[in-house]
Amino acid sequence: MNMQPRPEPKDGEDCFTLCVSSILAYQNVSEFCSVWKQCGIVYTEPKEEGQGRLSPIYMATENDLQWIHGIKLQIYRKNDKTAVIQHIKQLLIQGEPVIVWLDVFDMKYNSLYQLRHFAHCLLLVGYADEQFEFIDEFYHLKDTIDEQTLINALDLRQTEMIEEGTHYVYNVVDSTQATIEVTEKDIHDVIQMNLNVMQSKYSHMITTDHGQPVSNAYTGLQALEQYIDHIHNCLSDITVLTDEYVEQMYQDLSRMSNNRYLFTYFLEQGISYDLSLKQLIEKYQYVAQRWKLVSNMALKSQYVEGEKRQQMVERIWSKLQSIRQLEQELVEYNQLIIEKKDQKIEMEY
Repeated sequence: MNMQPRPEPKDGEDCFTLCVSSILAYQNVSEFCSVWKQCGIVYTEPKEEGQGRLSPIYMATENDLQWIHGIKLQIYRKNDKTAVIQHIKQLLIQGEPVIVWLDVFDMKYNSLYQLRHFAHCLLLVGYADEQFEFIDEFYHLKDTIDEQTLINALDLRQTEMIEEGTHYVYNVVDSTQATIEVTEKDIHDVIQMNLNVMQSKYSHMITTDHGQPVSNAYTGLQALEQYIDHIHNCLSDITVLTDEYVEQMYQDLSRMSNNRYLFTYFLEQGISYDLSLKQLIEKYQYVAQRWKLVSNMALKSQYVEGEKRQQMVERIWSKLQSIRQLEQELVEYNQLIIEKKDQKIEMEY
């Protein structure tokens, strides 16, 4: 496969979406960033003394890609490392790039090499002479890795990436049946679905990115309120604000920012149907910037301790309250767009 790192990522792309975008671009799918349609808020309550988590995702990622665009994301979860390597080799021989999740602890080029166990994904694009060729779009790098190092890195048991009991996870993207055109109905269906989630009207079972059911979950503005309250409660006990706590906070807030950016690329496909989407896109971009600001504050809080960290988290808590108001305004504007669409249908009849 003659695949190269993409010239420049778009705002909001993380390691996984970068891999998917690279495959779709390689398979000549135009507007490859517009395939991400979920834009909600889900708060999962902590178990016992754990940490509450925030996510923009409410349905399995493979369902998101299949919805409207007809893109198939095949997710393989296995525990037999020999079978994993042989299958990946077979896929590469067939010309299929493979997204692999791995532990950066074993990746020499990564800044966390031999320091921390952390899940990351990259793209395998070839195999020859016992070397796997890979592209890491996050680092804008193309290089090779030997088979044994890859086997070691593929073992995710010391990361929080995968569901309990699964050692190895890899993905293949099939866009042969992809739908390029997005209709006006598609645009409004997606806006309505996200609006339902943000208004806590989502009646289906909430899942993780990987389709696992989520219990003790709130959605939408109510979810954000619960998250803000959770942080406020944690501020009363400085011992709770551990390195792990602020690191997970950074991950969650960063995902929220990325998600808002990504959703604007889908909305851009509907401007020809509804010019008011331009203003909606601007609103989402601004909110994405605000989420980015607080995520950077969470990142900085990892490098301070004690009262200084507590003060930083207090500032994050304060900023999140203003973001709560901005998300409320987004809900109201989305509702106006839906009402405008409904009025148009009534007039047609």
